[in-house]
Amino acid sequence: MRIFSCLSCHCRRTALLPLLLSFLFLAGCLGPGGDGTADDSTKVAVTDSTKAKKPRKEKAIRVNTGQIRQGQLVLPVYADGAIRTPKSVVIKTKVGGELLQVFVRDGDRVHKGQILARIDAREYEIALQESRYRHLQALSQMAAEDDTFQVNTAALNDFRAGRDTLEDMLKRGAITREEYQTRILALEMNSLQAGAFRDAVFEQRTGLADARMAEERAQLNLEYTRIRAPFAGIIQGLTMVAGEMLTVNSTVCTIFNNDHLEATVNVLEADLGHLAEGRPVLLAIPATGDTLEAAIDVISPTLDEASRTCEILIRFDNPDGRYRPGMFVRAQIAGIVYHDKLLAPKAALLIRDNRPLVFKKEGDRARWLYVDIGLQNDDWAEILKVYSGGSLAPGDEVIVSDHLTLAHEAKIKVRKRLSPVDRWSFAADTMTAQAGGGR
Repeated sequence: MRIFSCLSCHCRRTALLPLLLSFLFLAGCLGPGGDGTADDSTKVAVTDSTKAKKPRKEKAIRVNTGQIRQGQLVLPVYADGAIRTPKSVVIKTKVGGELLQVFVRDGDRVHKGQILARIDAREYEIALQESRYRHLQALSQMAAEDDTFQVNTAALNDFRAGRDTLEDMLKRGAITREEYQTRILALEMNSLQAGAFRDAVFEQRTGLADARMAEERAQLNLEYTRIRAPFAGIIQGLTMVAGEMLTVNSTVCTIFNNDHLEATVNVLEADLGHLAEGRPVLLAIPATGDTLEAAIDVISPTLDEASRTCEILIRFDNPDGRYRPGMFVRAQIAGIVYHDKLLAPKAALLIRDNRPLVFKKEGDRARWLYVDIGLQNDDWAEILKVYSGGSLAPGDEVIVSDHLTLAHEAKIKVRKRLSPVDRWSFAADTMTAQAGGGR
């Protein structure tokens, strides 16, 4: 009976299932109102799905552009080096004695002739007085013997004429140095016997000549007790103090004049053939971030056999003292100069499918042009040929930024137009005049 009862219940549930599904279907069709109409949200969904989708507006890519130009292409020679001052000197004493005063300190700027320090001069003043007394004594003796003093003017003139003749013969190679010395000695002896040098002999005999030289030497030593700057500059390495005893040739300090400096750079032997004095140079000084426009002043006549390099001097002014000796420099020297080339900014070049191309701006579109390139430097590349049916001419705009993933015919908007800059324009006339180093 229990089994039969369960079967009866199962049969009743099976019979009711179709009725329940039919009821749910009718409820969905009738909708919330029960009248068979759909609600508003359903209407909107149906309406939107049936409408056609609007096309998206194309977004312009913002880029920078540069210009194609016609002009010279410089292939530079690179060389490293350092700055030095051509005007520095170590100041040393010329006389000894006690150092009485020091008037300068390290870092002081001094002018030419300024007194830097002073040595006790009393001993040298006494020596000068003694030499003057001896001078006066010799003059007194000359005055007493004046009646015996007479110069043979004609003999003196003959000696001068003969000496000039012998010197001319020596310069022309008509006589040797030994022959000249023998003949000039004979001429002097004959002229002395004729009375040509009686004044000099008289001064020597009376001691006047020695007295005069002693006085001049004493005057010079007295002047040396005042140590002066030989030129304008800056003091460095001053270690002397007042009261110190100095000897001859004692080091006092060093003076540097940095108003005019020079850079020494070493150029490889292989690059020398393209260089000449006067060739333009861009001199970069990393310590200050500056790049100076200069020129080659001196090319060394010798070569370093170990490094196979040649030293080149580049001189420049330093009026505000911004640059200092010892600073590292990197020089770009105008090597070979090629004239009248069609050039594109180096930043405009891309490589796709192993071929170089540039994007040319045409209206608001970027059109790629495959090109053949020739000579290049850091800033410019020579355009030899243009493919794809396009063209490039001086003044055309090409894209130089944000173009790595740019597509052909992409819409663009120019953010900034970069003017063509030739870093060598400052020396264009010079390089044209030196066309022997160009092509």
